[in-house]
Order: sequence, then structure tokens, then C-alpha cells
Amino acid sequence: MKNKRKLALLALVAVPSLIYTAPTTSASAADVSGHAKTAYIYNNNYYYNSNVTNVVQLISNINDTYYSFQANLEAALKAYNELTETEKQYVTNYSTLSNHQQTRVAYRKLAAQIDEKLASVESTSVNYYQNVVETKDWYNTLNAAQKTFVSAESQRILNSYITPNTSIDKVVNKIQLLNSSRISFHQDVADARAELNALRKHTNVSLPAGVEKILLDAEQLVVKDKAAAKEVENAIAALSPKTSTAQDVQAVKTAFEALTPVQQQLVPNVWTLADYVNGKYDLPAKGNAKKTPTFSDKAALPGKITAMTRNKNTYTAKINVADSENSTERFVLTTKSNMTVIIPPLGTLLNEDTGVMEIQITRNLNRITFQATLNNKPVEFEADMEIILENLPPNASIVRTYDFNEQMPADYTVEGNQHFIQTSTPGTFQIVRN
Repeated sequence: MKNKRKLALLALVAVPSLIYTAPTTSASAADVSGHAKTAYIYNNNYYYNSNVTNVVQLISNINDTYYSFQANLEAALKAYNELTETEKQYVTNYSTLSNHQQTRVAYRKLAAQIDEKLASVESTSVNYYQNVVETKDWYNTLNAAQKTFVSAESQRILNSYITPNTSIDKVVNKIQLLNSSRISFHQDVADARAELNALRKHTNVSLPAGVEKILLDAEQLVVKDKAAAKEVENAIAALSPKTSTAQDVQAVKTAFEALTPVQQQLVPNVWTLADYVNGKYDLPAKGNAKKTPTFSDKAALPGKITAMTRNKNTYTAKINVADSENSTERFVLTTKSNMTVIIPPLGTLLNEDTGVMEIQITRNLNRITFQATLNNKPVEFEADMEIILENLPPNASIVRTYDFNEQMPADYTVEGNQHFIQTSTPGTFQIVRN
């Protein structure tokens, strides 16, 4: 035993730099008041005490995906706040603690959104079950830490077994009573579909013959109502005090009055039309101004990939052309026939006009017809439009066909399994398989 004590004393003498007493400067003495006997441990570049070591370790223990995230964060914050100002300077991972506090703020906002969605539908509503299912799907995407921020009541509901507030008889009756002339028609259709979906998620449901077709037909009518209302909405939005004449306003007014009452309530900017009709603006006389075109609300977006609409072998797309449109991004239009159309930025368009550019491409066997018009006039760009053809034989060539079947070699390149046709104007092209 005496030999062991001697060895321990020798070890302390041999490594004196491992123990250091607190500095005696006036600043440090003030900072460590009440901690005069605290030992400071040396670590290469600075001295720190066991309190700092504890805080550094508590911060390291925080994991923002674990259930213990909140408790560990609070423990680290409490320990950090109890340090002296000098000690806080030596908490090397304080930035991690700060980041975790920002994460907590984000988690609280996310949890609040889930609580709000769950509370947005009354428990007595027929849509309550559907809302719970949707919220539960969202809740299940959260990690363990995020879930702890959701209120206890919301967690109880989301972890409980919920059944629909409806029955087959109620759904069938609701569908059979759908009436397209009622102002509430669209909401009635949505409610009927929500109830049917709720039942189908709960159990296998078989409706009487013809009942579901009534609902499908009603949904198609809703789509038509919205499309008709959207056309009038766009026409109203296109009115301008500087360019629209009284005749233009009257035309839009007539179009609005032709809508059904159900459709009219879907036009959000009807009060704008009322301002024009009631003479709020001094409009130019007929023929003195250029009419503002009506743009398409289904137009392709610059910088985005857009699927073209198909009708047999023909694919179509629309592009809005106006000073307000993005003029620096190209348009990527895709088809299901191994063809892609690239339209260059509108800033390179040579046509000095505005409106809706119509893009159409048709493929019949080896013949490709490409059309691009603006106000019924062929478009022309400074940069080339491109037609990308996939999975052609590497040795296939492409020619351009003119009037009287005159053919000339087309401007194209081949990269891998793709042929790139470059053209500044629309045209017809023929694939020659050598």
C-alpha cells in the first residue's frame, strides 16, 4: 500500500502541467468569485474548468431527431446559462447549441401547422375522418423529436382509431340529391366525394348501380364550370383603362352574364368588371388602342418541364408572350412519343407581338410536322428551337421537306441515342433510316 501511494505522488510530480490553479488577475478573480477552489484543466491552447467540460458534453448529447431532443436542449441551456462570462468563452460548440435553438423554433412552427390542420374540421363534420387521415399521414413523416412538439391532444387523436361520420346510405342519398343548379353544387359534390373516400379508406364499399356515375358526371360538370369561369376571369384581368374600349368591356360583361349563377360565383374579380361597367375609368375610343390579348392559364412555364397535351399523334402546348413574361429561360416541352421540344427564351423571339404562342408537333411514322405560331403567324427566333428525337438508329439521317416535296438536309446533331434537330422556324422533317 505504501508503494502505491509513492507511485501516485511520483505521477503527480512527473506531470505538473495537468493541474493549474485559477489565474489571479483582477478580471479572472471577479469572474470566478464563488469558485475560487475550482480546478482548471489544461488542453493545448487554453484553460477550462469542469463546468465548461460538462456543458460541452451536454451540447454534444443533443440529437434533433431523438425523442429526448427537448429535454437535452433544456439541460444544456440551463447549464450554459449558469456559467460565468469567462467560462462561456470556452464552450467550443456553442454554435451547435445556437443551431439547435433555431431547430426548436422550426419544430414548433411545424407542430403548430399540424395542430391547426387537425382543428380545422369539426369532429362532427363528414370530412373529419378524411382530415384526420391526411393529418396522420403528415404526422407520420415527422421524426421522434418533431412529434414531441405536437400538442398532447393532437397526438392522442392521431394515435387513436377514428371511423367516418357517415354511412353508405348517407353517401348514396347525398349523391342522388346533387343538383347542378344549386349555388352550393360544387361544395355538395366535394362533400359527397369526401364521404365516399372516407368510407373506402375505412372498408370496402360497393355503391348501387349507376350511383357512382352520377357523382363522376357531377365532377365533370364542376370541371366545366371552373373552366368557363376561368375564361371570364382571364378576360376581366386583361381589361386595361389604357387600351380597352367600351366595346371590350361590353364583350366581357356579355360573357359573364352568359355564365350560370353557379359559374358566376367562381369569378373572383367580378367587382373589377363592375368598376369598368359603372364608368370608373375613362376608356379610349374604339380603334384608338390595341386590345390586350387574353393569355392562357395553362401555358408552359419558362425554366420548367411541361408535358404537352396529346390528341392521337399530335401534341400541343401554349406559351404566353408578353413584356411581363420571363425572357431569359427556355421552355422544355415533353411528349410520350420519344420527342422533346425546346423553345428558346422569349428574349430571342423576333415576332414583335404579344399573345399566346401555339406549339404543335405531329409524328406519323418517320414524318414530323412542327408548327409554332403567334397570333396565327409562324414564329422565328434568333436562337434555334430544338426537337429531340430518342432511340433512332445511330446512322439515321434527317431531311427537311419544303413545298412540292423538295427536300434538303436538316440541321441536326447526334449525341448517344438522341438526334437534335435545330431550326429557327417551324417546318416538316423526314427521318431517313439508312
